Amino acid sequence: MTPTILSRPRLEQLIQQGVQWIRAHREQSWAIAGTVVGAVVILSFVIQRRQTENNEAWTQLGVSQGYLLQGQTGEAGKALDLWFSRFQGTSAESYARFLRADLLYGTTDYAGAARLYGELAQTGQPPDVRPLALAAQCAAEETSGRLAEAQALAQRFLDSYPDHFLAASIYISQARLAELTGDPSNATAIYDRFVVLYPQSPWTDLARARLLALGAPAKK
Repeated sequence: MTPTILSRPRLEQLIQQGVQWIRAHREQSWAIAGTVVGAVVILSFVIQRRQTENNEAWTQLGVSQGYLLQGQTGEAGKALDLWFSRFQGTSAESYARFLRADLLYGTTDYAGAARLYGELAQTGQPPDVRPLALAAQCAAEETSGRLAEAQALAQRFLDSYPDHFLAASIYISQARLAELTGDPSNATAIYDRFVVLYPQSPWTDLARARLLALGAPAKK
C-alpha cells in the first residue's frame, strides 16, 4: 500500500483542528498530559530503584562469596539465605544460585550441588553461565561416584561448547573417566585427540604421559 502524503494545507488544517480540540477540552488535555507525565515519573523511579537494588544485590553477594572463600561455610550459608530473601529476581540471581551450588559442593553434598548446577546449565542467565554450570555439574557427578552420568555430561559439554575455554579440561576429564570405567582404548583415543587439539596446553604433558602409561606411542 502506498503511504498517503499530506499536502501542506491539509497538514495545517489537521494541526488547527488539534489546537481547537485542546482549547475545547482543556481539562481533558491536562488530564492526559498529567497521566503521561505521572507514568514517566513512576517508570523512572522504578528503573532507578531496580538499578539500586541490583547494585546492592551484587555487593551482598560478594559478602557471601568472601565467607565461602575463607572456608566459613556456615556464615556463607546464612548470608545466602538472607540474600535470597531480599534479592531474588535481580540480575545476580543466577550467580547466587551458582554460589549456593559451590557451597553444597564444598560441604560434600555433591548430589545437591549437581542438581543446582544442572538447573543452571539449562536455564541460567545470562547464557554464559550455562557452560560453566555444566562443567561444574560434570565434576560434581564424578566426585560423587556417578561416573556414567559424568561421562554423559562431559560429552554433552563437548557437543554443545566445543570452542569454550573449558573444553580442554573437559577432554581430560572425559579421558580420566574412561580410565576409571575400565575403557583404556577410549581413554587412549581421547588423550591422543587432546594432544592434537591442544599441543600447548598445561595438560598436554599429562596427556602424553597417560598415553605412554596406556601403552600407546605419544605424539610429539
